[in-house]
Amino acid sequence: MSATATGSKATHDVKHLETRLNKLRNSLAKLVIPDEEHEELLRIIHRPGWTTPAEFMLVMGVVESIERHASIINETKQMLVKGMEAIG
Repeated sequence: MSATATGSKATHDVKHLETRLNKLRNSLAKLVIPDEEHEELLRIIHRPGWTTPAEFMLVMGVVESIERHASIINETKQMLVKGMEAIG
């Protein structure tokens, strides 16, 4: 894959790792909800009769799930940064 052992030495494909880090950054940037989209979501939820109780439960579950996933991704990213800094 990205690192191979040759005898007692290991080679690292740093360029591949750099590419993957750039892809990661771009993927994480796409998770940000633009202000206009956020404002639209807030307008939608305040519309009279917007949803049934069952639909509300479904939307709330999705929002809570995305929030939990985002928190885990943030914690994992922080662990990556701290780990790489500790390595040197």
